[in-house]
Amino acid sequence: MKVRFRQSGGFGGLVLGCDLDTDVMPRDEAEQLLLLIRQANIQEAGERRHPHGRDLLVYEIVLEERGRRTRSSFDSMSASPQAESLVQFLAQHARAVPLE
Repeated sequence: MKVRFRQSGGFGGLVLGCDLDTDVMPRDEAEQLLLLIRQANIQEAGERRHPHGRDLLVYEIVLEERGRRTRSSFDSMSASPQAESLVQFLAQHARAVPLE
């Protein structure tokens, strides 16, 4: 599974991100990532944003597996505890990325 993560917003406006592929990651990290994705139920999350959050962090996660692509976007106020665990994992791998 390929996972694309982007974190934007916040006070500074810096965009962080990572692109991971579970086929080439160390096995233990790949298994942990897949478990976090299942627990967060990202495939069903869709888009959730808090209507009054001007400086909230916004997360975008795109999953690609067997030709199927799923996109989820949510902010730091609307993230479930399970999604927060996934975001923490992905944020550990994230670096500054150019604006798209």
